[in-house]
Amino acid sequence: MRKSSIAVLIATALLVASRTILHAAPPASAGVLHQVLSQPLASQPGTDVTVITVDYPPGGSTPPHEHPGYTYAYVLEGAVVSQLDDHEPVTYKVGEMWAEKPHEHHMVSKNASTTEPARLLVFMIAPHGVPLTTMLQAKPSP
Repeated sequence: MRKSSIAVLIATALLVASRTILHAAPPASAGVLHQVLSQPLASQPGTDVTVITVDYPPGGSTPPHEHPGYTYAYVLEGAVVSQLDDHEPVTYKVGEMWAEKPHEHHMVSKNASTTEPARLLVFMIAPHGVPLTTMLQAKPSP
């Protein structure tokens, strides 16, 4: 009798553990940034031009954020969903691009695919010495 109780207890624990693992959503992976260039903008003292690539794995995304200067993103590979402020999300494909104004809220930035990678080339024109990306605080629920 004792062996069957222990077996039931172990089976129940394994069932609970397996259901937790199966139902737990994997965390979305952020894009991987690679700086290509950063240098002062000769005609604008106190301003830098920075060029980066952003590699999104399948299903990858970046939390809501903003940039201190003008930002131009060009899709090199795959497709990327982007939503600025309260505008509708737009899916950009290879060869397409969008622009962001300083401090415009980038609410959605994610790979449109859950099976293929995506890659962006991003040009930023921003004040020297400030962080190029600031994560936005989550809005409280009503």
